[in-house]
Amino acid sequence: MDFKNIKINGRYFIKNQELHLFNCGSGIAFKMKGKSFTLLIDSVPSNGYYYVIIDRNYQNKVKCNEKRYKYSFKDDNAHLVDIVKVNEANNNALVIKDLKVDGELLEYDHRYDKRVMVYGDSTAAGFGILSHDVASIHTSDGVRDFIYHALYELNYDMDIFSASGYGLAFSIYTRPQYLGVYDYFNKVAICKSEPWDINQKIDLLIVSLGTNDESYIEDDLNKKEERINEFKQKYKALIEAHVKNNLDLKILMIYGTLKEENVYYLIEETYVYLKQSFNNLYIHKFNGNNTAVSHHAYITAHEKMAGELKELINNLLNK
Repeated sequence: MDFKNIKINGRYFIKNQELHLFNCGSGIAFKMKGKSFTLLIDSVPSNGYYYVIIDRNYQNKVKCNEKRYKYSFKDDNAHLVDIVKVNEANNNALVIKDLKVDGELLEYDHRYDKRVMVYGDSTAAGFGILSHDVASIHTSDGVRDFIYHALYELNYDMDIFSASGYGLAFSIYTRPQYLGVYDYFNKVAICKSEPWDINQKIDLLIVSLGTNDESYIEDDLNKKEERINEFKQKYKALIEAHVKNNLDLKILMIYGTLKEENVYYLIEETYVYLKQSFNNLYIHKFNGNNTAVSHHAYITAHEKMAGELKELINNLLNK
């Protein structure tokens, strides 16, 4: 596959001229003029989903899982196309094998207004947001998650690293339980060895982590303070890894998406601790929702929070 005039979004690696995409929200974007385009695409190890978005019309995106997908245009105008991975890295990798254009692949303006890096758990991975009772590869939908939704509509370049069940430092759901996002933040995905360059220029760092850490912290009250301190130290180290090459970087801690009041103390204490070291640190609590699967936020809550996050980011980056 020739990647000329193709914008790659998110974390990836290229092997045998095939593009391997991992985290939800990753994908490709291109501009073309002609009759149609055809994708050859696969998901490994399990079949997953992707969205096709034409001319950045987010409301009219088409969800697909076909290995060969053809889209025909109704006119001969130039069109923008986004192909976006739906499922999170825990489920599968999306492999784009080839792209054929019946027409002309135009030079594409790869510039975005801003660049944002995100670290999150299931709150940023679209875990089951289309379902009230069953979370599966079919209902997982990171593209409709409030973070992706907001950043896409803002036309911001994004690098979303998310994994359900993972905390920043540890979780009762991981094996071993002291494994977290911090152990893989400079990789292409959770439990992957392929490196990812985090030294690129970014304008905003968003972190939505702590829920799964709290479950581990509360699991042994004799070690509670020790584990809280480790969480704070790794949070600080994660931020420092990005600030060293982005001195004006703004950092946004978010919580409240699942209305889990028992977690709030951990995030709020950590914010107070980190504020001593980082001037451009901000915190925001959403009034989320817990009506979907496993007490997660349902799609209507994601849509509301997306609007709230757009306004918040605009205020942070444009003031």
